[in-house]
Amino acid sequence: MQIKFRQIFTTFSLLPLLFLATTTTFAAEPEAPPSLPAPRHADGRINFGPPEGEAGFWARRTANLVINPNSYEARATLRSPIHIDAVPLQPWALAITNFRHSLYLASEPYTRCKPAGGPRQIMSPYGFEIIDMPELERVYILTISNAMTYRIIYMDGREHPANLHPSYFGHSVGHWEGDTLVVDTIGMNESSWMSRDGLPSTDQLHLTERFTRENKDTMQYKVTIDDPGAYTAPWESGFVVGWSDGEEMFEYVCQENNLSPESMLGEGRISTIVP
Repeated sequence: MQIKFRQIFTTFSLLPLLFLATTTTFAAEPEAPPSLPAPRHADGRINFGPPEGEAGFWARRTANLVINPNSYEARATLRSPIHIDAVPLQPWALAITNFRHSLYLASEPYTRCKPAGGPRQIMSPYGFEIIDMPELERVYILTISNAMTYRIIYMDGREHPANLHPSYFGHSVGHWEGDTLVVDTIGMNESSWMSRDGLPSTDQLHLTERFTRENKDTMQYKVTIDDPGAYTAPWESGFVVGWSDGEEMFEYVCQENNLSPESMLGEGRISTIVP
């Protein structure tokens, strides 16, 4: 009887494991179908928008340029391609980065509805569109967040103005290198943050951005950051942007019922940066 009891007990003890294994098998998600090729315009250029007759826009998959163990959301930075120790920050720039994270990025201008250019525009929430208008020799980046802002990229071969007045988005000129859109930007002011990492920048910032649509669903964003006011040498980073198929951009008025400043801590409550 003792042997039979043990056999019965063992059998019933294994049932939950067998059930778990069975349900795990049935709950497994099917593999996603392979992505379609990147759409193109009639003249062969890469189309950064939806194919004709379809809808969609770009949305971030990651939101950081650097891995930062001192970040208030350190785990979220682990997918970044470069560690902050490899970023050539000047001592004051590293100190202010750590200070900003000690306050949970409470003083970020973005939360006060201020525009954000460069990488911060591309990694902002809610998505964006890239509109190529060859008849105007311009490319527009339209952003839902930051009160639905936009950036102009001039594609007519012009140079940057000699006496440029710094602004939130700066002055951008672009050209094609094969299927990659290359954007050169200078003239950004110091009133916004160029990334979600709390990394500082000055009005000497020079960005070189590279947009490459690998297929319908994926775009590689790479950026070279050259700012002798905050860094001892140029450095590179980037992230992947995903396609939100079949969706349309929506209206977003940041200044309306913006509760973010009231939720901030420390310096954020006394910050002079207001909507």
